[in-house]
Amino acid sequence: MTLVPRRPAPAPDERGIVLAAALLFVLLTSVLVLTFMTTTTGERSQSSNVQTAKLALYAADAGVRTQQQILANIAQLKIDSCVARWNSAGGIGAIVTTPDSLFPRGVLGGAGAASATNPPFNASASISFADSDCTPASQVYNYLFSINATGNVRSTGKRSVQSTGLLRVSATRGTFADYLLFTNTFTMADGSTIWFTSAGSFDGRVHTNTSFKFAYKPTFQDQVTQHSPVATFYNDGNPPVTANANNNGTIDVPNFFGGYLRSQTTVPLPTNSYNQQDAALGVTLAAGVAPTNSQINTACATGAGSGTPPDGIYLPHSGTTLTGGIYVQGTADKVKMWADTLANKQYYQITQGGTNKTLEVDHTLNTTKVWNGLSTSGSPADVYTNTLNNSVLYSTGAISDLTGPDRNATTGYVNPAVAENSQLLITAASDIVIQGDITCDNFNGKNNVLGIYSSGGSVRIGATAPNNVNIDAFVMAIGATGQFSVDNYNSGTPRGSANLRGGVVSQYYGAFYTFDSKGNVATGYGRNFHYDRRGLTPPFYPTTTRFDSDLPSARTVAWKEI
Repeated sequence: MTLVPRRPAPAPDERGIVLAAALLFVLLTSVLVLTFMTTTTGERSQSSNVQTAKLALYAADAGVRTQQQILANIAQLKIDSCVARWNSAGGIGAIVTTPDSLFPRGVLGGAGAASATNPPFNASASISFADSDCTPASQVYNYLFSINATGNVRSTGKRSVQSTGLLRVSATRGTFADYLLFTNTFTMADGSTIWFTSAGSFDGRVHTNTSFKFAYKPTFQDQVTQHSPVATFYNDGNPPVTANANNNGTIDVPNFFGGYLRSQTTVPLPTNSYNQQDAALGVTLAAGVAPTNSQINTACATGAGSGTPPDGIYLPHSGTTLTGGIYVQGTADKVKMWADTLANKQYYQITQGGTNKTLEVDHTLNTTKVWNGLSTSGSPADVYTNTLNNSVLYSTGAISDLTGPDRNATTGYVNPAVAENSQLLITAASDIVIQGDITCDNFNGKNNVLGIYSSGGSVRIGATAPNNVNIDAFVMAIGATGQFSVDNYNSGTPRGSANLRGGVVSQYYGAFYTFDSKGNVATGYGRNFHYDRRGLTPPFYPTTTRFDSDLPSARTVAWKEI
């Protein structure tokens, strides 16, 4: 028999210690678990509150942004109304006659307040007039605004903010470079009827101070406006139909993708080119004032005193600094332009009778060199320490041949005429005849632009211009019979398209082609006109008498939580 030793029993005074230790362990464990659970729950609650507060703050800020847009929308409606009234009344004085009362006083309510449920916010604003700045070119009205916005997210999230800032309400005098096609009278200069036909494609604003005539299906990508309340439709060669309508049933159905507005206010053409003449001479005179013989002779250093300025090609200057543009007294037989695309240089070649001048405008070195002849070999006759950029070439007569470089004889490639960074307005008191391609180098670079402006005659595409001629320019012809037209448009065979990137403004709508029974080109050039949307305007290009409202902008100056 094996005996198992018995464990000694605890002493009577030790049994309570064991029990207490066990209870203490259980209690400690419970406290630790409870603490952990409490901490976790608290952190989750705190995180939820922080997130809710952030969402409420974001909602309040969204209320500020929305309220700013509401203010801008109200301002747009008001300035549009003021500009329309100002233009129709003849355009005198301030556009906003009582700027202090343009907006209601006090806190804006109703449609002037912002609220939303996703994100949830409420906002209100007050606005007051600050100051204005009215010039012949622009009118600006500044307003101070204060916006209070509150964001509410569930019952635990509420944040409020206050934003103060400036609301700019303005209008800018329009330029004739705003139009792809503008005609004072929609007929030919001899009064003959002319039509928009299926061969016409127009990607820009089109306007006439009279009324338009449509045949078949011309296409307009932008807004079309006219003064008359009615249009005339070709009606398939039958007696034309005149109606206050966008089409003539299914026979004449123009594509008006930008809308067609009739009964619009007329826009007067400029009456002279004195501002452009002054710019070429480098003199500053009152608007619409012609320079005197003495002023011309002084600027050109002709030595003729107050007598008739002698014919010639002049570059007004003081020492080695050009003070104006290129001034041609008399007719320029030829003006040729071309670009050195590698060296970023602009060249001009001007011929008048037996006199020739060649100019090199170096945009890198900021110099202008002049050679007396048709070559740039040898030392230049004059070197100037600035360029002709942003200037005017002005002829007191005609320009009989305006052209860019010849096309590549092998590939047909059109070499550019206008170099990068070149901005020029070519102006003549009489006709300007385009005899070749005139294109901009790196057109999408958005830093070169050309204007061609005849103040007393027409701009014509000449008989020796190539098929599918290319012209990158804003063209204007405002003479008594001024028009942009094609020589011999009604003879020969089709010459392709006249590809214009820019715009046309003219007294009359010049003829480009004749068309067959389907509206297709039979002789001359079809029009392929595209508006130059790069936002550039040729220097000293004429402005209109009208103002156009700008897009109001609300800018935050200070933002704080309240």
